[in-house]
Amino acid sequence: MEGYSTGTAASAGSLPRWQVVDDFIAFIREANELLQKEIDLSPANQLVTSVISRIFAQLRSRYLPEEVQAVLSNEYIQTHKRQLQDKLSEAEFLTELTDSRQAREAQDSGLDAVRNLPNWSVYIALVRKELDTLRGFTDPDSRLEQAPVVFVGSGPMPLSPIIFYLLGDVEVVCLEKDAVAYEASCLLLEHIGLGSKVKVVLENGANYDYGPYKRIFVASLVRNKQAVLEQISRTASDPLVAMRTAEGMKQIMYEAIDEEVLENEGWHILGRTQPDEGLVINSTLFLKHKGLE
Repeated sequence: MEGYSTGTAASAGSLPRWQVVDDFIAFIREANELLQKEIDLSPANQLVTSVISRIFAQLRSRYLPEEVQAVLSNEYIQTHKRQLQDKLSEAEFLTELTDSRQAREAQDSGLDAVRNLPNWSVYIALVRKELDTLRGFTDPDSRLEQAPVVFVGSGPMPLSPIIFYLLGDVEVVCLEKDAVAYEASCLLLEHIGLGSKVKVVLENGANYDYGPYKRIFVASLVRNKQAVLEQISRTASDPLVAMRTAEGMKQIMYEAIDEEVLENEGWHILGRTQPDEGLVINSTLFLKHKGLE
């Protein structure tokens, strides 16, 4: 899940910069220490849900570059950021799993079962912007526009692949390495009638053969992005890769891609999307391997 639809926090510009930084670090410390103590990170735990909603609201606020730098270079943040991300990732997985199961049991028929989810508008905004950017790198007269898309790390609630299919009118192949997520997403897609259009493969994206595909998306929660990119470069011919990342203060929540490492490994950034103010957390990098442009 790429974002919660809880709205934005108040602008940070009204506070002295040192106070913004100190308050933000104190909040993250408090949130992290609470999450580390909680055993149940599912939506059934209202305390966890509340804390995560507050984190999203804080991350959607505006921050000056020097404020971002001060927070990210803080010793506590550097030491505990990965620990916090792990807990947030687990909570996000459990939320998606709950949403997937509830959508299958809902009275709504077909796509209404997922269109009524709180984060539907977030994903619509994210995927629409990605598709608009993707089309800028694609010849509209080529058959590539109708070619299947691979989505790595689709999770138990594959909203992004579903929307890719609906907005792009293309089949999507989802790669999911977690067996629980795989089963939940397969059952959901069959329930809403998209099992033949959005297909799920139980596979680690670092081991998959991308040979038949030209357009590959990588979800923000995929932790072995570097290994996935290496596998793509080994097995695919002239692929266009869209990889979700995080910028600015949002790096607290999601792992950011090291763009210098990308450059050193032969990847060129063709373009990027920026998250919508107050709605989407992630940005997306569009990559081509040098020599294949």
